[in-house]
Amino acid sequence: MIRLSFLNIEDLKLMHFEAVKSYVKNTMRMEWRKDFYSRVIALSGFEAYKKGYDEGRGTFDWLKQFLLADCDTLAYWVANQADKLKFDYMKRLYLNRFSKSSTDYVDKDGTYNAYTLFERMNIKVCPYCEHEFLDIVKVGDGLKRTIEFDHFYPKGDKEYPGLAMCFYNLIPSCKPCNQLKMTNPVAANPYSKNIEKLTYLYPDIPIGVNMDDLSEEDCKLRINPIGAMIINESTLALEQRYDNQTTTAYKLLKSKQDFNDDKLSELERLGIGNAEQMRRYIFGKPLSEARGKELHTKMKYDLIGY
Repeated sequence: MIRLSFLNIEDLKLMHFEAVKSYVKNTMRMEWRKDFYSRVIALSGFEAYKKGYDEGRGTFDWLKQFLLADCDTLAYWVANQADKLKFDYMKRLYLNRFSKSSTDYVDKDGTYNAYTLFERMNIKVCPYCEHEFLDIVKVGDGLKRTIEFDHFYPKGDKEYPGLAMCFYNLIPSCKPCNQLKMTNPVAANPYSKNIEKLTYLYPDIPIGVNMDDLSEEDCKLRINPIGAMIINESTLALEQRYDNQTTTAYKLLKSKQDFNDDKLSELERLGIGNAEQMRRYIFGKPLSEARGKELHTKMKYDLIGY
């Protein structure tokens, strides 16, 4: 329900490409590389590339274009060229090196895998639901992760194994969302610019109602999805998973009623404190600071506009 928007997105993409390039260049068999190349350039957008792989040329522009294809391009390939995405070179790389463990690596220098990408993303909550934290934890002598990299377009052999390492197809997600999704459909990609406009979390209560006349049970949240988020909500059971947030929703709405902007400004005029500091004390960090770091920031913003 929240957009994936990283300040270091270009660095993340370059790191991803360079690691996969290292694998393709230094580890992949030449006959596999040639076949991989031919599969990639068969897709729309690669018409300028020669059909035969030029081993001596040493350019990997084709690989970069493929791995970093944007959401619209991925959607076009899936909708129109699904039969051309059945090759499994990138699926094997994902399973055997990228996602296998904290000590298995994609690149020759042993620096890049799912753990590396997640740490550099600096995100702490699942963008699909914003209901679960994402972590890497130390267990015994090793590292374990509660994060999964979900494939927006599934990597199964009967789906789209060719897209298994495409950057915008790798969605950092919680285990519950990944298990609910599996190969079931989702339609709204967290990398899409408008994804946060496709849901509105609010209880089914009258506008302007006095919160003192309601109980916590009256504040059962509705997700109100539109467009592509209708499928996401159904697949990920988002509204059901927010049933336990009625108490939080009630407290936020009650606090907003008791400490609205006019009330905070009045308290400031009386010398009780700074209005913005009091707002932060009561409601926490605003969406612009908390998104991706704290749970339920979209819910808080929809409820109280903060």
